[in-house]
Amino acid sequence: MDTLLDPVTELQDKVVSGVKSTKQPVADAVATAVALLLERLPEVPALPYAEKLPTPVELIENQAKFATKVVNATKSVAVAAAKSAAPLTDQLLDRTAPVASVAAA
Repeated sequence: MDTLLDPVTELQDKVVSGVKSTKQPVADAVATAVALLLERLPEVPALPYAEKLPTPVELIENQAKFATKVVNATKSVAVAAAKSAAPLTDQLLDRTAPVASVAAA
């Protein structure tokens, strides 16, 4: 059954696809810039306390884990609120609660 959410989902899929399609061009551009920089400056001095600093990949992985935790926690709160509102929203949306199935013993 088509719902008003279908076009939203299609648009979301297009946005995700668009973001994914930038991966290789961005990686290529960064590689080109780094190669040009290293060509002109073959030795780059290490930063002070470099051993204590995370690499860019470590930083990104850490922040992605954090973002996932925040999204999951936010979703949990929103779903709990939506379930609490279900007696009203089910009436407004003309939904009937599904009958719980009884497991055979």
